[in-house]
Amino acid sequence: MKSAGLFLVILLMAVQLRAQNNLALAGHLPYPNHTCAGIWHYVDTLGNEYALVGVDDRVAIVDVTTPSALTEVFSVPALPGQSSLWREIKTEGKYAYAVSEGGGGVIIIDLSNLPAGISHKRYYGDGAILNQITSAHTIAVTDGYAYVFGTGGGLANGGAIILDLTDPWNPEYVGQYNLQYIHDGYIRNDTLWAGEIYAGQFSVIDVSDKTNPVLMATQATPGNFCHNTWLSDNSHFLFTTDEIGGEPLGSFDVTDLQNIQLVDEYFTDSMPQEEVHNVRVLNDFLINPSYGSQLTICDAARPDNIVEIGRYPTGNFLCWDASPYLPSGRIIAADTDGGVFVFDPTYQRACYLEGIVSDSLTGLPLNNVQVEILQQGKKSRSDLSGSYKTGNAQSGTFDILFKKQGYSQKIIQGVTLNTGQLTTLNVQLPPFELSGTVTDNVSGNPIPGALVFANDGNQTATATADANGNFNFTTLVSGSIDITATKWGFNSFCQTLTINYSTPVNIVLNKGYYDDFVTDLGWTINSTASAGIWERCEPVGTTYATMQINPEVDVNTDCSEFAYVTGNAGGAANNDNVDNGYTELVSPLFDALTDYTNPVIEYYRWFSSPMNVPAGNRDTLFVFLSNGVNIVELENVTNSTPGNGSWVQSSFALNGLITPTSTMSLRVYISDKPGSGNIVEGGLDLFRVIEGVQSTQEIKDQLSFLVYPNPGAGPFTIQWNGASIQPDAYEITDISGRRITRQPVREYPVQIQQEELKNDGIYFVNLLKQGKLVSSSKLVRQGTSNR
Repeated sequence: MKSAGLFLVILLMAVQLRAQNNLALAGHLPYPNHTCAGIWHYVDTLGNEYALVGVDDRVAIVDVTTPSALTEVFSVPALPGQSSLWREIKTEGKYAYAVSEGGGGVIIIDLSNLPAGISHKRYYGDGAILNQITSAHTIAVTDGYAYVFGTGGGLANGGAIILDLTDPWNPEYVGQYNLQYIHDGYIRNDTLWAGEIYAGQFSVIDVSDKTNPVLMATQATPGNFCHNTWLSDNSHFLFTTDEIGGEPLGSFDVTDLQNIQLVDEYFTDSMPQEEVHNVRVLNDFLINPSYGSQLTICDAARPDNIVEIGRYPTGNFLCWDASPYLPSGRIIAADTDGGVFVFDPTYQRACYLEGIVSDSLTGLPLNNVQVEILQQGKKSRSDLSGSYKTGNAQSGTFDILFKKQGYSQKIIQGVTLNTGQLTTLNVQLPPFELSGTVTDNVSGNPIPGALVFANDGNQTATATADANGNFNFTTLVSGSIDITATKWGFNSFCQTLTINYSTPVNIVLNKGYYDDFVTDLGWTINSTASAGIWERCEPVGTTYATMQINPEVDVNTDCSEFAYVTGNAGGAANNDNVDNGYTELVSPLFDALTDYTNPVIEYYRWFSSPMNVPAGNRDTLFVFLSNGVNIVELENVTNSTPGNGSWVQSSFALNGLITPTSTMSLRVYISDKPGSGNIVEGGLDLFRVIEGVQSTQEIKDQLSFLVYPNPGAGPFTIQWNGASIQPDAYEITDISGRRITRQPVREYPVQIQQEELKNDGIYFVNLLKQGKLVSSSKLVRQGTSNR
């Protein structure tokens, strides 16, 4: 057995789908503080219908004739000490036969006197196996014989014990199959289809001579852990289950036992990670009690294209078993902690969609193409022959998406699917290559060594621009693609582009210095600390008591989710904080002299040292700036500094602070005082050098403003406050510094319309007074691109 399933998820999904899930709940009988396992059916001479239920401490006989008033009318208790999660029942004529892993032999129940009463006895074996059947896992009863599977004590190697039921009250042992342990089995016409769970296979066994069963064939199942089997109505296909999470129900063509073929695999639509536990077949429909506590129905009229047409949630863990064979047509099901359920099913044929996907240039078939019915979220994939097979429970008109790595995706709109009918749709996909160049915006020269990242929503690819600035990707899927390009000495480029065909993308980088650490642009680390060393990563949150230390996110207005933090183990703050030394992060050299008149350095940092310690023993984060000759201290941050544990933007104008040179570097130093036992962590993100008229901190003293929604799709609003400066214009630039728009301030608050900012990406909103910059803020345009 496995750990508890996701009942809340199941329940939420079921609420949305009950109107069309083809399973209507007719009755429910809970069994609080008890578990339910196997379930089977019985009808008495008056036509009353019953569910025979394997409750942990008894076999329960539940009258289900009136589903709205389910009643347990009789029971056979387990012997003392023999309660068990595992209890299975089957019927033959007017008798039921039950077994359990908990012991007690085979319980024989005479049902002939229902509804007045029942009688029972226990059978432990006779003749050559006298008193040797102590426990068993499952039982099958058909054509006057019982097959007891998974017996304890090593009897028949846990295979099959075959009992003659000529006298149903007094079984007689006639033979056994002992080559493998059998978890469960299905018998039709003197052939046993055995689920040999530990051998990872099903076996086909000739039992026409019950005293001498003969193995005819074996076949591995998809999960190599075959739990149960059931034949199709025409005996041409065998359906199997594997009791391993994430493994499918298998559909096998068994018309030729020397060439058994797997023709389809079925994963439950709502929770493909939760496997089918048992499969039953009725009129080419599959009834599937499953993990995740769900009962599903599938149309298997086309066994190579199984389509789910119904589902219902039943509990917290496992819908163990179901029987669809009552004369009323109702389905009875047992859930381990949900009790007994009665359903009125609607057996409706699915809509079938099949075809072949091929390369538009070569005509060769394409395998592993994802095929999705968009309005339903139903996904499948093509096989080695390019063939795909899928379908839908409901008829209608749908859009079908085809996509594969290295190809342009294609959406076929308005495909009509009809109940019980096959729609054939063959599609050709053209190869897709994303290529381009990275160039300097001033000279137009290529930028060799630029790193380019592309993400199509499912995967990220990386390329390095060659000597001519060229790059290319051949494994992406066309559509909406996030592209980022970086190189030290240039402002980064990051935008979301819609690219449906193999067209070159030319990326222009502006000279400058910008690093949000989406790539490694050459920062170095010097450390003596034993833990908590600087690392570039997606931050993982840490806490101290109830206090958040590592904020768990980077600065969310940049191009990436990366930052530098001191250790990233997550959990408690002392797991990977700076210990027994220092760790220093040093930027690559940058030129703040050649292209700047009034260079301003900006960065975001956080620092946290939550322990209340005396001032002389406090740990500190220092930020230094070097011009290659001199070093100045920009900040020293302690636990008494405002913003402790949160991202704080810091800005410094270099003029008057240090002489700008072409060999500048930023150093971020943090240490743990020896023997202090202090918890200390820090972070750095979004470093850049910009041209300014005064330091951002001085600007903030006079004017602060807000752009919202941010991120957002627009329109956007600008609001500010401040008595000494009132801007008379605003402008928007992209991340490279290219101006998108400049407008006078005619109203307050200012409205930025969507047509001023059409494409997704990162921008800067600058407030101006008489043509000079007075304040700047980042804006993330995030929505549907108009490209």
